[in-house]
Amino acid sequence: MRALIVLALLCSFAAAQGKRPPINVSYDAEHLDLDKHVLQVKISRPADTADLVVYGEDGKEIGKGSLALADQKPNTWISIPWTQPDGVRVMKLKLRVAASDGVASTVTLIPWSVTVDHEDVTFASDSAKIEASEESKLDDSLAKIQDIVKRSSQFVEMQLFIAGHTDTVGPNAKNRKLSLDRARAIAAYFRRKGLKLPIAFAGFGEEVLKAKTPDNTDERANRRADYVLGPAGAPPPFKGPYLKVKAGWQSLK
Repeated sequence: MRALIVLALLCSFAAAQGKRPPINVSYDAEHLDLDKHVLQVKISRPADTADLVVYGEDGKEIGKGSLALADQKPNTWISIPWTQPDGVRVMKLKLRVAASDGVASTVTLIPWSVTVDHEDVTFASDSAKIEASEESKLDDSLAKIQDIVKRSSQFVEMQLFIAGHTDTVGPNAKNRKLSLDRARAIAAYFRRKGLKLPIAFAGFGEEVLKAKTPDNTDERANRRADYVLGPAGAPPPFKGPYLKVKAGWQSLK
């Protein structure tokens, strides 16, 4: 799963004296293509320039883009491309939109998230208890999480999201609860082992299958959990089929 995309908006408006209206910049995650290096935004009023600076996971600038806005209509989607090296993950984009009357707006977007590769914990049938034999898998996963935190926490405040899943054996409602209990158990294990990040967890039951199977199929690949790091306070960094499930994210106390 491509690291599913999330954002934080921090807007500052530099409006000159008088009644000159501010420049409001609208954006949503569906209008950012990190692979093609294109950001789409809507601007509330006529403006002249849009300048974009892109930063990588180490906080260093990795790319730039600019666009003349004189011919662009307000409140329509405007595409701003940028250039950057291949294979470098984007941490943050900073966009400055300015008009000739001195009004400007600066918007910071944080589309960063990381899906943590890991070996899935095997639970006993109809159980959310973590067996002692499975703890080494969680310890390895925790080490990977802590490595990412150590590398990038100085540039973004993070949160860990844990999404639990089941196979298709049993009723859907029961599987939703079972997947939630397993995600909670993993979250609690990471907390006991010293992970200090905010942790959110949710259960998706059998509704986001990794391996498509008929109903009542015992498929180990579907009994899993996803670990995704994203910006704290931002929406969960999941999209596609995940958005069709009202999972009800909970915070670990």
